[in-house]
Amino acid sequence: RIMLLLLRVSVVFILHMNAHCMSLNWTSRDRPNIVMLMSDAFDGRLTFSPGNKVVQLPYISYMREMGAVFLNLYTNSPVCCPSRAAMWSGQFIHLTQAWNNYKCLDPSATTWMDRLRKSGYHTHSIGKLDYTSGHHSVSNRVEAWTRDVPFLLRQEGRPVTDLVGDASTKRVMTKDWNVTDAAARWIRHTAVSLAQPFALYVGLNLPHPYRTDSLGPTAGGSTFRTSPYWLNKVSYGQVSVPKWLRVEDMHPVDYYSTFTKNCSGHFTKEEIRNIRAFYYAMCAETDGMLGEVIAALRDTGLLNRTVVLFTSDHGDLAMEHRQFYKMSMFEGSSHVPLLIMGPGVKSGFEVSLPASLVDIYPTVLDLAGVPQPGGLSGHSLIPLVSGVSVESAEPHPGWVLSEYHGCNANASTYMLRIAEWKYITYADGLTIPPQLFNLSKDESELNNVASHFPDVCQDLDKLLRTIVDYPSVSQTVHRYNKQQFLEWKQSLGDSYSQVIANLRWHIDWQKDAKSYETDIEEWLLGLD
Repeated sequence: RIMLLLLRVSVVFILHMNAHCMSLNWTSRDRPNIVMLMSDAFDGRLTFSPGNKVVQLPYISYMREMGAVFLNLYTNSPVCCPSRAAMWSGQFIHLTQAWNNYKCLDPSATTWMDRLRKSGYHTHSIGKLDYTSGHHSVSNRVEAWTRDVPFLLRQEGRPVTDLVGDASTKRVMTKDWNVTDAAARWIRHTAVSLAQPFALYVGLNLPHPYRTDSLGPTAGGSTFRTSPYWLNKVSYGQVSVPKWLRVEDMHPVDYYSTFTKNCSGHFTKEEIRNIRAFYYAMCAETDGMLGEVIAALRDTGLLNRTVVLFTSDHGDLAMEHRQFYKMSMFEGSSHVPLLIMGPGVKSGFEVSLPASLVDIYPTVLDLAGVPQPGGLSGHSLIPLVSGVSVESAEPHPGWVLSEYHGCNANASTYMLRIAEWKYITYADGLTIPPQLFNLSKDESELNNVASHFPDVCQDLDKLLRTIVDYPSVSQTVHRYNKQQFLEWKQSLGDSYSQVIANLRWHIDWQKDAKSYETDIEEWLLGLD
C-alpha cells in the first residue's frame, strides 16, 4: 500500500515534469536576481480558489497569474522560529533540534543566503529573521518546557478584535511598512546599480496577531487589529463560521491547545466571524506590502530579471477547531503559501504535489546555479514549476513531514502528508491515539478516520518511521525540556516562585500557586 501511494505521487510528479520544458542553464552574467518576501502566520489556502474569494489580494493574484502557486505547501513546524530554522537550513526540525521558539539554529549555521553570497550574489536581508536560538519571551520557553506537567493553564489572551483609524488608514502595522519602505528604497537606490545579481530577503510580522497590551508586559499576541481601509477588502458575506466538534469529542492534544489558547469559553458567531474577517484584512495589508516590493522591481526595470517568492512561516487557525494562532497540524495552521514568479517559471501554473519550506533552500540554489550541499532534507521545486530536470536534484518524494515540540501542545506531534491523507501521531506513537484525515473528502478535518482505516495508519506510520525515529525524538525533547527547566529554575534562586507566578499564565497560576509548583516538582522527580 505504501508503494501504491508513492507510485501515485510519482505519476503526479511526472505529469508536472511533462507540463513544461525549458532550459535554466544560467551563465554567470544572466543569473536571476532573487527576492523573497516571508510573512508570518499567513494561511496558504487564501492564495488560490476557493479561499481567495474571501479577501482581495491583488498582488498575490498577480503572482499567481504570472508564475506558479503551490496548492499543498506546508510548514515543517507550525511555529515561528523552528519553521524559519527549517527554511533557512533546508533541514527537518529533528535534525537541527529546533525544538521551540527559544531553541533554534546557531548564528553560525550556513543558510542558503550564505551560499548565494559565496557564489557571487550581493545579498541583503531586511526585517524579521527569527531563526536563531535565544529569543522570544521567557513565558514562551517555560510553557514549552513544562508541557508534560499535568496541569491546564490558560497561556494566551482571549482572541479579540481592534478596529483603528478610518477608511483612509492604510498603514496599520507601522513596523512592517517601515521594513517594506526600506526594501523598496534598497531596490531603487542600490539594487538597480549592482553589477552582480542580488538576493533580497524581506521579513514581515503580519498577519501575526498583535500583543494584547491590556494583559500586561508578558502578554502574547491575541489581538486582530486592522482599519476600515483593509476591512473593506474582505467579502464579509463569504466569511464562514467554522463548525466545531463538541468538547467531549475533541482529540486530547487539541483540547489542551484550545484550553491553553484561552478558547474554551463561549464565543458568539459574530465574535468568530469578526476575528476571521479582521485576520483576512491583516492578510490584505500584507498583500499591499508585497505590492510595494513588486512595484519597486517593476519601476526599476528589474522585475523581468528577478525571481520573486512569497511564503510564510505558518498559518493561523483564526477560530477553526476552536483555536486561533498556530501550533497545530490542522490546515489553517500548517498550510502556508508559496508563489514563485520570474524567469524560467511557467505562468498561471498550479502545483498540487505536497511540498514544504525545507524545499526552498535547494530551490533557491538551483535558481542561482549553485551546487547543492549534502545533508539537505528538501528537494528542488524547479522541476515542478518549469519542467526542467536539474542534474543535482533528486525527484521530490511527494510527501511532507511537519513536527511540533513547543508550547500549547502537550505532546511532540508529527504530521505526514501524502496524496489525500494527513496522518498525525504523537509522542511514542502508543500512549496518545493518532489522527487520520482524508483531505479530499474532509477539507475541514472534522472526521478523524484513524479507527476506520487502521491499515492506512499502519502503512503511513511505517513510512514516517523511515523518515524519522519519532519515539526517540520525542524522548530527546522530553529530556531536553526537563534539563532546560531545571537550569532555569536554579538560575532564579529565591525569586523562582515569584517569577513563575507572573508569566503569561499568571491569572490561573495565582489561583493555586502552591499546587502548581508541587506538580512541577513531581514532574522533575519523575522517571524519564
